Amino acid sequence: MMPYDSEFKYWMDDDDGGFFDDSGGGYDDDDQQDDDPGQSDEDDDSADADDEDQVADGGDGGDGGDDGGGEGNGNGGGGDDDDFSNPEDLLPLDDDVALSADTFPNATDADFASDDGNWTPDDYQQSAANLFGDHEYFGDTMTTQRVEEGYQPFQDPGFMHGFEEVAPGSSETVQLFEREGHLSAFGFISMALLEYLRMRYTGIDLSNLDVSVPPRGEAVVPRPLPPAFDAIQPAPAVDLRKYCTSVGDQQQTARCSAFAWTHATEMVTNIKGGNSPRLSPSYTMLEFQRMQGDAQDYPYAYSGGDGTVTGPDPGLVLVESGTCRQELWPDSNPVPTTSERVLIADAEKHTLDATPHPIALDDVQKVLSAGCPVHVAINTGPAFSQVGRDGIFNAAEPASGQHGRHAMLIVGYTGNFYIVKNSWGEVWGDKGYCHIPKSVLAESEPDLIAVLVKK
Repeated sequence: MMPYDSEFKYWMDDDDGGFFDDSGGGYDDDDQQDDDPGQSDEDDDSADADDEDQVADGGDGGDGGDDGGGEGNGNGGGGDDDDFSNPEDLLPLDDDVALSADTFPNATDADFASDDGNWTPDDYQQSAANLFGDHEYFGDTMTTQRVEEGYQPFQDPGFMHGFEEVAPGSSETVQLFEREGHLSAFGFISMALLEYLRMRYTGIDLSNLDVSVPPRGEAVVPRPLPPAFDAIQPAPAVDLRKYCTSVGDQQQTARCSAFAWTHATEMVTNIKGGNSPRLSPSYTMLEFQRMQGDAQDYPYAYSGGDGTVTGPDPGLVLVESGTCRQELWPDSNPVPTTSERVLIADAEKHTLDATPHPIALDDVQKVLSAGCPVHVAINTGPAFSQVGRDGIFNAAEPASGQHGRHAMLIVGYTGNFYIVKNSWGEVWGDKGYCHIPKSVLAESEPDLIAVLVKK
C-alpha cells in the first residue's frame, strides 16, 4: 500500500487540485461554484479552523505504532495509550443504551454468561429463543420472506447444476424463485461471479443479489486496549442503534467497507452530541482508493473497484480528511452532483473524531460498553444468505472463505449475540441489522477495528 500523505492526496493525474476532468467522469470546476451553496468563504475558514483545533487536541499522533496505521494523525494514530490513559477519557452510556438483564424478561443468567468457547449450537438456539423469541419474525428465513412476497422456490436440479458450473459455489448462497412466470435470484455472490451470471443468464432477474468481495490486505494483528478500558465492566447488553443514521444500500458494488466506515463516522458525531447528516460512502471509497493507489475515476470509486484493504488505514483516512455529505454524492449516483472542490471542502467538516484500533474478539464487548462501535470484516457463507427478518445469523463460513468477505459495523450486543449494521438496505435482515453469535464471529476469521471515542 502506498503511504497516505494528506499533502498529496489529490494526485489523480492532473494539476488542478485533484479534480477530475470530463473524460474521468467528473465535472469541470469552471461550471460549478467553488463553495457549498449558501456557504461563505468565511464559514469555510471557520470550519477549517475548527478542524485544526480538533487536530491540535489529538496531539502529534506519533509514527502510527504497531497497528499498521501509517503516518500519525490528529487523533493519535498509534498513540492511543496516551490519549486513553484515564477512565475519565471515556463516555458514560445512558440507561437506554447500556441495558440490564431485566430488559429481557424471558432470559436467564446463563444467557449473559460469556461464551468462552464451550457453547454448543443448541445453547445458542436456546439463548436466541430466550432473548429474541418475542420478535415478530423470530425463526424467519430469507425463503419465508420471499414466499410471503408471492415468490415460490424454483426447484430444478439440472438447471441449478448448470448454474453452479458457471458460478462455482453459487448454489450455496443464491436461491432462485419464480413469480408470475419470471425467475429471480436472491442471496449473495462475489462480484466476479455475478458478472459471469449476467453474461450467461440474461433472462433471470439478478438485481436482488447482494455481493461479497475477495480478501484484500494482511490479516489484522490485534493490539491490547489502552489503559482507560481496563476498568470497563461490560453490561449484559449494549445497543448503540439510537446513534445510527439510516441503513444504507451499497447495491451491487464493492463499497461495503466504505459504508461501514462512513456509518462509523456518522455514529461518532451523534455519540458526541452532534447531529450527523448521512455522509457519502462513494466519496469515502474514492479516498480509500487514493490511499491504496488504485483510484481511477468517479464511476470506479462508486463501483468499489477491488474493495478496501483491511486494518485501521481506511479509518485513518477519515480521521485525516473526512467525507462529504451524501446529498453531494448520493449512494446510487456513479458520479457526484457537484465539483470536487465542493466535495473536499465539505469533507473537511465531517471527519472521524475517533481513533481506529485493532482489537481481539474478547475485547469487543468492553469497547462497545464504552460507547465505541467496531468495524468488522468476516468470511461470508451459506447461512448469511438465509438471514431472515429476525436478523439472526446462525453459522460461519469455513476458513476457506470460498464466498468472499464482507465488512459491516458492530453497534451493540445482547448476551453473546452482536448487533451488526449492514449496508444491504432496510429490507435485509432485522430492518438492515443482524445478530451474529460470538461463536460465528470467532469462526469467520474476523478483522476487528475498534473506533475508540474520547469524551
